[in-house]
Amino acid sequence: MSDTDTTPPIAEPLLEQTEELCDLHDHITRVVTGLDVPRTLFSDRYPDSGRADFGFESVILLFLYQHARGFDQSELHRRLAGTAYVYLRLDLPRPPTQQAISYIWRNRLSLADRRTIKATARVIQEIAADHGLLSADEPRLHPDEVDAATITDDHIMDAVEAARDRGLDEFDSDRAGNATFSDLVFFERQSYLNMADRGTTTCSNGSSKRFERLSDRKETPHGDTHLRTMKKTAAPPEQTTLDEYEDGCRPTDWGRIRDEVLDPFHRGVETILEEVRENGGIREPVIAAIDTTPWPVFTSPYKDDEDVAQDDESVVVNGEERYPRKEYPEMVHGLKDRHERGYEMATITIIGEDTPIVLGVEPVRRESDWETKDVGDTSQARIVEQLLEQAEQHVDIHKVFCDRGFDANGVRDTIDRRDTTYLIPKRKYEAEIEDIEELERESVTGAGVVRNLTHGHDGRVHTGSIMYVPSTEEEGDYAVFTTNRDVPVEQVKGFVGQYTQRWRIENEYKSIKEHFLPTVGSMDYRVRFLYFVIGVVMYNVWRLTNLLFRDAVDVHLGEHPPIPAGEFTEILAFCIVPGD
Repeated sequence: MSDTDTTPPIAEPLLEQTEELCDLHDHITRVVTGLDVPRTLFSDRYPDSGRADFGFESVILLFLYQHARGFDQSELHRRLAGTAYVYLRLDLPRPPTQQAISYIWRNRLSLADRRTIKATARVIQEIAADHGLLSADEPRLHPDEVDAATITDDHIMDAVEAARDRGLDEFDSDRAGNATFSDLVFFERQSYLNMADRGTTTCSNGSSKRFERLSDRKETPHGDTHLRTMKKTAAPPEQTTLDEYEDGCRPTDWGRIRDEVLDPFHRGVETILEEVRENGGIREPVIAAIDTTPWPVFTSPYKDDEDVAQDDESVVVNGEERYPRKEYPEMVHGLKDRHERGYEMATITIIGEDTPIVLGVEPVRRESDWETKDVGDTSQARIVEQLLEQAEQHVDIHKVFCDRGFDANGVRDTIDRRDTTYLIPKRKYEAEIEDIEELERESVTGAGVVRNLTHGHDGRVHTGSIMYVPSTEEEGDYAVFTTNRDVPVEQVKGFVGQYTQRWRIENEYKSIKEHFLPTVGSMDYRVRFLYFVIGVVMYNVWRLTNLLFRDAVDVHLGEHPPIPAGEFTEILAFCIVPGD
């Protein structure tokens, strides 16, 4: 007798449940996995749960699911092992291999049981079709369906490992091919240090010993070797090239460090975006946000009195004569607080409803009080231009939101020349708008707009709008925004309301600094810029991991992803420690 003999028995109690479940659920998978399988409906050939890797009821549901969905064993295994985590719904401890599926079907179930499962599954499929519940895809798990302990670290680490390899393996220290340790070992280790909030492997707080204990390798690099490798990775070639003189000027040392670090960074971004696109985490063209963030340093730029030499050149700061340190890093400058100083980085990030991936990083150069020669600043327009060039390698952008610190005609011109919409607030609020000529006023919202206004820069002119919306901070004041779009007055409130999405970049900086940036004493710009970029890589990997994990838990990702950054760092720290 074969599996295809006629008049097979049908498990009628399961069909009654199916009718009820079809009224409660929206997908055939939910219906099948919601069935309660009485043991009496099948033979006692299957071993009890204490002697079997997979429980009896889970196995029956597994094969009902297979045949109700019309899958062969290869497709069944793919569904179980896929990102939808179907096996969790079936209460299986892990996805069984295709060989295990075949063995259980042929050797653990009787012929009568197999015939009953197939016959019952055909009717379940018919009932689900009558209710419109057949679908080629799989539903996501809802949090109410899953016990908190069901989605284990193993499941999360599977997603983390899938993402991890899409961020770090592009970096190259250009070390000898016969080196004891591969570059990936050092970058895995540095990522651990970033997440453990440690900048060196030789510190006395035990992070080095913990790293060595977690590693599966017999030997790990010495701390000094590690630091030399990091510096070497960020160091540009000793010889400059003609391409570096493209604008006719000698390239700066910090600019060449930038190029050396960002080249592998962008290869990693492209790999991450491929995965994001495959998992529906981005819809182009995107909205992007641009802002800057400081990384403070605590070493003074001025010499102590006892270190001042007779021929030292002085500067006057706040009426006081001071003597700058000659070797003080040129990329450190004063911050907003009068007594703070530090490095500053600018980034461009996808915002809106898409997965927030950082697309570009740009170092910021500002002139400082302690500098004795004219070195010039990086203009805001130049920063924006560089960030847009980086981002446009990867995505199409249709809107750019900038902080009010970028309120400059050069910035507006840079964005407009790319046929991209900008939304930039003015630096100051307006107390009165009634007397402004050409003002259109919206009576309900109180918003106003001046349309067809010209913005000029460097001989080029484009038109746009200035929009006024009642301030949420000061009674009677108006926040003022500029855009290169012609915005009707009735659309002002809604258009400006999109600007709140820019706050995602502020949360990005908070996450990077709290979870992905190490404590660093070194003032070496090679180290600082490389470590910041690695922190950005870790942030992108975190965001990608949450996108991959989205298929397991039906939650809104937004600013509350299912894997918090703090928990992610703990899991990833154990996941990426070197070891084959």
